[in-house]
Amino acid sequence: MKRILVPCDFSAAAKHAFQFAVEMAAATGGRVFVLKIMQVPTVFGNGMPGQPLEATDPLAMIDEWIAYSEKEFEKLKSKTARGSARAELLLETGYVNDVIRDVITREKIDLVIMGTDGASGLKEFFIGSHTEKIVRASPVPVMAIHGPFHLDWVKNIVFPTTMELDQKRLVEQIKALQTLFGAVIHLLYVNGFPFSLESEEEAESKLEDYALFYGLKDYTVHVSRGLNVQEGILKYARRIPNSIIAMGTHGHKGLAHITEGSVAEDVVNHLTEPVWTYVMQ
Repeated sequence: MKRILVPCDFSAAAKHAFQFAVEMAAATGGRVFVLKIMQVPTVFGNGMPGQPLEATDPLAMIDEWIAYSEKEFEKLKSKTARGSARAELLLETGYVNDVIRDVITREKIDLVIMGTDGASGLKEFFIGSHTEKIVRASPVPVMAIHGPFHLDWVKNIVFPTTMELDQKRLVEQIKALQTLFGAVIHLLYVNGFPFSLESEEEAESKLEDYALFYGLKDYTVHVSRGLNVQEGILKYARRIPNSIIAMGTHGHKGLAHITEGSVAEDVVNHLTEPVWTYVMQ
């Protein structure tokens, strides 16, 4: 987690993400890459015969955008308590999701930290937030920050799990988070139906076996009930102060995303605590 990418529009949400990123970089001896993306508009006429193309100077537009971005970046660094010397500004043009994926590969990024205000209602169903889309597609872990949050606030990691034994890469990532934060892991299993045949005692026993299999230390086990997995996670996580939620996602796309949805994306949209996600292959 030494090369951290912060997609940034210089909004309040992005500033909170930047603050958390520089604190993490300071703790790990890492570096923060602040990414500002410009989508250059297509130049076209009004479609009427004989009408010329609209007069637009894309080079002037880009120069103005670069000057604005550099000025806002310096302001951002000046308002950050510590670690801003470890930050570098990247200016790119293109479609947001495509650019972010390219930069992750090019700069060998370990973690993406994004500020988000979440999404709700029709916006959530049809569009979602940029953060949700990156959660779905990123090849590296993504952390969504919903407001002011500092590294030393983290005392607990809520880790919802399906208790499968093929999650070594996911669990190793979460162990690294635990070491960084010095936090307690709260293993959580959600009984998705109110009348599940599996008892709470059986589920807790399986969680203990899961923890033993992966060599977890400094952890607790919990079982939550809800009408669905999302509700169970939200219900439990809201009870744990000073926490982040860390979870794997399968990153559903297209029709699978509409019909099955993504538990991780729903959690990102509806919790105020930071949510760390990792797309399991």
